[in-house]
Amino acid sequence: MAAATLPVAFLTAYYAIVELGRIQAGETILIHGGSGGVGLAALQVAKLKGAKVIATAGSAEKRRFLTMLGADHVFDSRSLGFVEDVRSVTGGEGVDLVLNSLFAEAMEQSLSLVKPFGRFLELGKRDYYADSKIGLRPFRRNVSYFGIDADQLLVNAPDLTRRIFMQIGALFEEGNVTPLPYRAFDYG
Repeated sequence: MAAATLPVAFLTAYYAIVELGRIQAGETILIHGGSGGVGLAALQVAKLKGAKVIATAGSAEKRRFLTMLGADHVFDSRSLGFVEDVRSVTGGEGVDLVLNSLFAEAMEQSLSLVKPFGRFLELGKRDYYADSKIGLRPFRRNVSYFGIDADQLLVNAPDLTRRIFMQIGALFEEGNVTPLPYRAFDYG
């Protein structure tokens, strides 16, 4: 199971934050669900690109794990307290990118944390299936919103998928990223 998930986790993370999010050195990214497979892959890719990483996770153990792996700040994803925590550590500015897997009010609050010209990278599907509505107000700040579904990428963009897999493979060969620990695949 973990071996099969590894490529998809890195494909999803790399496609989201590098291809769509165009992450740059010095930018700040908020990674929700940081201790899951995609979150851990995103942490590695973001750090490799020189970004500052703020992550969330649902338990104290997972938050310690993310800190040990190099996240700059780690907060609790099980309450909306992360919103003020993120504002505090960014001096009220917010973040350049959000890699989101939260839903409902937590998703909306995360969107409010995106700086002008920032990118919101949506991984969650719950709000899509529920046909949830979000207000357009955040987009007046030139915020970009991307819905990300790796299954669609594999089926509808095979050339792009191959290119990204080649880039990820090179990162592994060069030792710039490492396989995820098996325990990461509990997606929490």
